[in-house]
Amino acid sequence: MVLDLRRRLAGRVYYGWVVVGACLLAAMATYGTSYTFGVFYDAFIAEFGVGRGALAFVFGLQTALIYVGGVGAGRAVDRYGGRRIAAVAGVLLAAGLGWTALARTYLELLAAFGVLAGLGMAGLYVVGYATVPQWFERRRGTASGIAAAGTGVGLVTLPGAADSLIASVGWREAMLAVAGAAGLLAALVVLLFADRHADVDADPGVEFEAGAGGTATPSTGLSAGTRATVRSGPFLLVFLGWTLVYAPIYVLLSHVVLYAADAGFGRSTGVLAITVLGVTIVLARLGVGALSDRIGRVTTFVASGALLGVAVLALPLAPTATAFLGGVVVFAVGYSGTGSLLSSTLADLFGNEDLNTMFGVASLAFAVAGLAAPPLAGLWFEAAGSYGPAFGAFGGLGVVGAGCVLLASRLTRGGEHG
Repeated sequence: MVLDLRRRLAGRVYYGWVVVGACLLAAMATYGTSYTFGVFYDAFIAEFGVGRGALAFVFGLQTALIYVGGVGAGRAVDRYGGRRIAAVAGVLLAAGLGWTALARTYLELLAAFGVLAGLGMAGLYVVGYATVPQWFERRRGTASGIAAAGTGVGLVTLPGAADSLIASVGWREAMLAVAGAAGLLAALVVLLFADRHADVDADPGVEFEAGAGGTATPSTGLSAGTRATVRSGPFLLVFLGWTLVYAPIYVLLSHVVLYAADAGFGRSTGVLAITVLGVTIVLARLGVGALSDRIGRVTTFVASGALLGVAVLALPLAPTATAFLGGVVVFAVGYSGTGSLLSSTLADLFGNEDLNTMFGVASLAFAVAGLAAPPLAGLWFEAAGSYGPAFGAFGGLGVVGAGCVLLASRLTRGGEHG
């Protein structure tokens, strides 16, 4: 029955667009639930009696496991298919969030939200972000931008709803609601997803030149070319660049509510900043993807990374709540241009072969950034009494990271491809 539904859809529209919709939902489930952490921050501090550095470690551990687990998830997707992995990941995510709602100690919180939910997010992350290039070539940037807009949709809907539920029924019931939403989103991903064109009788010629590619058949081992790629200088530069670009992203996303309160703008302004961030991401990713198909996807990624770094660096200078929210908008535009083009950048620079696995390996950069940056920012605040120095330093690192990706593009096949 499910297969019949997917084949009927394939008869009406190129099925790659349905897969894009499934990827959007996977991104929404992954980041909409992860970034609700910011609105639970003060409730967790009060409940578990820990400082900002220790609590930021929970978010950092989860972020790290999304991408460490993404290596195994990417390999599993290449071997068993994204649909099966999405099903398993959805169960793990919902279970982890449900356990979080019942947690009584900091260690339980660490295991539930940090570990179990993080592993579930890892599978949905790879499915949501590494799939699109296998269904699109001609409109790869546009399709990637639409799929990645799921992050923004998640930010618009889940954190704000969770914050309202915390105020009305308490944080535990709010977290249970988030768990239910994540499970529903994952079920929809499984319903709509297809691993290969042949599964739904879709025509790869809509996007790919004859013999040029399309969805891959299941793999049983890494090719020698892929092994050489992940050890190459350009790939290592991309890895370093992603690490440095995403360090300020995780710092801002994990601390924005507390930063707004400490800066005198009010906690409500911090929660509003998450919503503003989400709305901007949705709108910007739709436009950035199409723009990147015109001016170059790697070029767009580099410019976006530099923009978000400058925005984080300058954010402590905002004198008013309005200026602060304006800085968040600029940051969100930059974040949109990097987040929507991750797998497309890799595909353009290094090709489609073993893309899920290669994407999982490159995504370890986010594990390094996520595990280190938020706790360091929290400890830096406790030592300095201000987020200003941390935001300035991590924003500068973001600009350096954009330069690393630019250098990698100059060293691989002359730069821009696809």
